[in-house]
Parts: sequence; structure tokens; C-alpha cells
Amino acid sequence: MKTNTIKWRIFKYNLVVILTLIILVAIIFNVAIRLYIEKGILGQLERIASRTEDTALRQGPGFAPEPPRPPPNAEGDTHNNALNNDLFRNYFMLDRSLRESLTVLNADYILLDKDKKRVSLFPEDSLTPYADILDQVTTQVTKSTNFKDKAYMKFHLSGTEYISIIKAVSAKNTSKLGWIVIYSSIQEINQLQLGINIILSAILLLSALIIVIFSSLASKKISAPFSSLNQHIRFIAERNFGTKILFPVDDELQELVNNINIMSEKLETYDKAQKTFLQNVSHEFRTPLMSIQSYAEGIKYGVVENGTAVNVIIDESKRLTHLVEDLLYLSRLDTIEENYHFSNLDFNELINSCVERMNAIALKNNIKISFNTSSDNINIYTDEEKLSRAITNIISNCIRYANSVVSITSDIIDNNKIKLTISDDGSGFDFDELPNIFERFYKGKQGKFGLGLAISKNVIEKHGGKITAENSESGALFIIELPAI
Repeated sequence: MKTNTIKWRIFKYNLVVILTLIILVAIIFNVAIRLYIEKGILGQLERIASRTEDTALRQGPGFAPEPPRPPPNAEGDTHNNALNNDLFRNYFMLDRSLRESLTVLNADYILLDKDKKRVSLFPEDSLTPYADILDQVTTQVTKSTNFKDKAYMKFHLSGTEYISIIKAVSAKNTSKLGWIVIYSSIQEINQLQLGINIILSAILLLSALIIVIFSSLASKKISAPFSSLNQHIRFIAERNFGTKILFPVDDELQELVNNINIMSEKLETYDKAQKTFLQNVSHEFRTPLMSIQSYAEGIKYGVVENGTAVNVIIDESKRLTHLVEDLLYLSRLDTIEENYHFSNLDFNELINSCVERMNAIALKNNIKISFNTSSDNINIYTDEEKLSRAITNIISNCIRYANSVVSITSDIIDNNKIKLTISDDGSGFDFDELPNIFERFYKGKQGKFGLGLAISKNVIEKHGGKITAENSESGALFIIELPAI
């Protein structure tokens, strides 16, 4: 798996989250269960210590007396037997107080006198605690001279962990008993915790494995559409625009897929238009250049009259100049570098100035231009030079095809739009021409190559308006809508 892919990122983040959760769960669980177990153990030791204390204190001053040494006679033997019976009775009462029904605790006790020495119920007690444990307890009691009631202690001996509770009882009795120490090994508790951790680790690892598998499958499913999109975009880069993205995707990517398909269609249309444009431009330039070259050669070799040849060369040169100017102008309009200088103008005055400029051409062709408006005051925020050129291009086109009249009307619609209609009484458009008349260098069946309508459409759209063309009852009709102020 590559490390710089979306699939790897998703997998990596999921893996980090899984490992973090495993570590947090393990730490929190161990801390929680340890605190819970220790709290439970201390509670049980507390209950045992209380029972042991009650048992010891109920015996009064005679609890754990110092065994006397009577003379060796029958009376002494009887006295010793009675004393031993008392000691056995005290021991078994203490032992019984320790036998609380517990789960894993095995509690034992140590009795200390007020001098911090062990009180033994039997001089040769086989149940004497380990000397190390006694030393640990005695040291802790010696250090803890300030406590008056009880204290807790944990210690380790020979790799075994112990926990204990030390209760001070010297102030509660008149005997020599000073402290009761209840202690228990928690080795079994640690083993239980270890077993729980092993089970927990197995569960977490199995869960992590399942999550990793599903994460890998999910990352593959998420990254698969991107791979297909990359392949499709690569086809577009190679100018293969005909293929559409048809595979199903999630809702988050559906809009992206739709936009790529729309982009592909528009690029295909634009590519075809560019090819047609280049073909038309080359043909449009070739014709006047060939005429200029032919007449120039005719002058050189004296096969044509100079006056005729010069006039043709001048006319064709003007035609080339006009084409180049239109191309440069349209190219500037297509770029963001072309600046528009907007200002508030009276729209009717703008149309009047356009009509006055075109009247000479119209009269030369025996065409009449009529302009009517239903409103005396129509204001517009526009670039006067560019919008005037766009409108004169349309008027010029109508003059070219009109029989006798070009009609222009303007009106306000929807209170915030200007509707300008320019129509002629010519033959109108062929049905196949209508979708293409605003394309660059498009040539109708009776028309010429040109850029005028393409320039008009570009300028009007940059003003936030739109232009359409259709056939009226008498001829061609152009409808222009612009925002008013």
C-alpha cells in the first residue's frame, strides 16, 4: 500500500485510533479494577480487624497474660493446664474471627504489645508469621507513632505482595495489647487480574483485527471512485471527451461526477468549436491573401490593369484588417485583462446614437431604421463603447438581410429589466442556423463569415444580460435583455 494515498491515510488514522483505544482501555481498566479490588480488600480487612479487635478486647485484662512459671508440683500442673486452656480458647476465638467467607483472601494476624513486640499465644507457636513480615510490620508501626486509630500498608516479600491494616488498641484496653495487624497476600488477586488482562487483551486484539479488516475494505471502497475519476480525467487530458462517468458513487461524490461530466461535454463542444473556428479563420484569411497575391502578381507581370488591381488589394487589405481587429477585440473580451468602464447612461440615447451611426449604411442599401420606445427614461449601468458596438453589430446584421425596414423597440419588463428587440423584414433564419448563429465565424447559407454576433453575445453577457434569436412573422428577430437601474 502506497503511503501517499487516501486509502493509506484512512487506514493509518483508523489504526492509530484503534491502538490508542486499546492502550486507553487497558490502562483505564487496570487502574479501575486495581482500585476496586484494593478497596474491596481493605474493606474486608477492615471488617476482619474490627472482629479481631472486639474478640481481643472482650477478654479484658486477662487476654494473652504472661505465662507464669509455677513450682513443679501437681498444683502447678493444674495451674498450667488451666492457663493453656485459656490460651487455646483465646487463639481459637481469634482464628474464628478471621474466617470471614472471602473469595481469594487468606488473612492472618499479628498481635503487638505496647512495646511493639509480638504477643504470642503460645511460646512455641508453629503458626508464628514469617520473621520478614514481622519485621516489616514492626518497622511500619515504629514509623507510624502518630496514628491513633488505624493505618494501611502494602509491602513485598520474596516476590509476593501483601496488604495489611494496623489498628491501635492500646487506649481501648488495660492489658498489654497495643496493636492488631491483619495482613493478607494478594498474589491470587494479582493472578486473577493477570488472567483478566489476558482475556481483555485477546478481546481487544480480536476487535482490532476485525476493525482493521473492515477499515481496509472501507478505505478501498472510498478510494476506488477516485481511481476511476483519475482515469477519466486522464482521458479528458488526452482530449478524449466522449466518455462519461457512469459508475455509481456516494452522494458526496455525485455532484463532483456530474460536474466532471458537464465539463467533459463542454470541453468537447469547445474543442469542436475551436477546430471549426481555426478552419474558418484559415479559410477566411486565405481568400483575401490569395486575392492580394494574385493581383500583386498581375501588376508585376502586367496582366491586369493597375487601377483595378490596386482597388482589389486595398479592399482585401481592409477586410483583413477588420477581421484581425475583430479577432483581437473578441480575444480581449474573453480574458480577464479587458477592463469595463461602467457608468450610468440613458439607454434610449445610447440606442439613438447607434441608429445615427448606422443610418448612412442603411440609406445606402435603401433600408429604413425605425426606433420606438414606450418609456422616456430608461437608465442603465453600462460600458458605453462596448455595448454600443454590440448593438451596432446586430443592427448591421439586420440591415444586411432586410428588404426595406429594420425595427427597434425598447421597454421595461419586470421593473428591473430592459427588453430591446431588433428585427428585419428579410427571409429570416433557417431552422438549422438558429443554434449556431452566435458562434464565431459561423456562416449561414446566405451569409458571410464574421465575428460580429459572437462579440455582441460576449459583451451582453458580461453586462449580466442575455441575447436570443428567433424568426418572427416578417423576418429575423433579436431579443436582448439587460438589467436596468
